[in-house]
This record gives sequence, structure tokens and C-alpha cells, in this order.
Amino acid sequence: MSTASSEAGVDGGTAMPIGGTPRPVDESSTVAALVLQTGAFTDAFGRWASHKAAEAGASVPRLRLLYAVMCHGPQKMADLADELTVTPRNVTALVDGLEGEGLVRRVPHSTDRRITLVELTCSPDRVAAQFQTYQASIERLFDVLTIDDQRTLLRLLATLHERLHVETDCSIPSGEAPDA
Repeated sequence: MSTASSEAGVDGGTAMPIGGTPRPVDESSTVAALVLQTGAFTDAFGRWASHKAAEAGASVPRLRLLYAVMCHGPQKMADLADELTVTPRNVTALVDGLEGEGLVRRVPHSTDRRITLVELTCSPDRVAAQFQTYQASIERLFDVLTIDDQRTLLRLLATLHERLHVETDCSIPSGEAPDA
């Protein structure tokens, strides 16, 4: 357990240092612990989810691309980039790999020759089975939470997600470079 998580009490009212006595937690230390714990969780979750996707038969981005095309039919490459929140170059690499395996193909748009669509060439049942396997493994992560805890987590995540949408200024504090 990290120091940040061990020093932030679950109820947020007291801190319990390892081997120490409880002490009052001020707001800044609680927020700092949240920042550290959120970063640690998202990193660990990303690695874990990638492992679960590989067990299901593909990477997370590949599963998401295949699933998007399965659900919505042939898709423009730019739309896939937006939906997957990746760069057009990443979509091109994903499609190249999937096309090389015979899972998708590029086809011209029927009315706009500047647009290339991506369509499935594999069985939609195969994609659905892989995605369902992946989804079920992710769902099992939440089995350790009570239904009330799940509802609370869902509410909190929705609140934070909404806050992300409200925050329109994506500027980076001076002195920091964006991750490439």
C-alpha cells in the first residue's frame, strides 16, 4: 500500500500513518492523496485492462475499433480516431494491423472519394464474443464492492466525468510539457 493511501483515512476525517496514531486530515492532504491514488489506480487499471483484453484476443484499442465498426457499420477513419480518442495516425496503424489479419478492410465512400471507410470482414459474432469476454472480466473487478458502494462509485465517477467536460481550458501549467 502506498504512503498516500495509507495516510488518507477512508472516511477522510483522520489519517492513519503506518504504525502511528490517527491525526486530523486537512483538505490539502486529502486532495493530494486523491491525486496520488487516482494516478496509481488509473495506471494499474490500464495495465490490468490491457492484460484482460489480450486474454480476450486483442488489445484494448483493437477491441474498441472492431466493436465500433460492428455496432455502427462502416466508419470513417477520422470518426474512429475521435471515438477511440487517438490520433488519425494511430487509427491508420490499427487498421493496417487488422486489415493484415483479414479482420477489416478499407472501402471507398459511395459519394465522396476523399473518404475511406473501414468495414468488418470477420464475423460480427467473433467481435461480440471477444468484447463480451473482455467486458465480463472488467465487470468482475467490481464484485468486491457492495451494490451501495458500486452506486456511490458510479455517482462519483459521473460527477468527475461531468467536471472534465466543464473544464474547457486544457492549458498546461507553465514549465510542464504535454505528454506525447
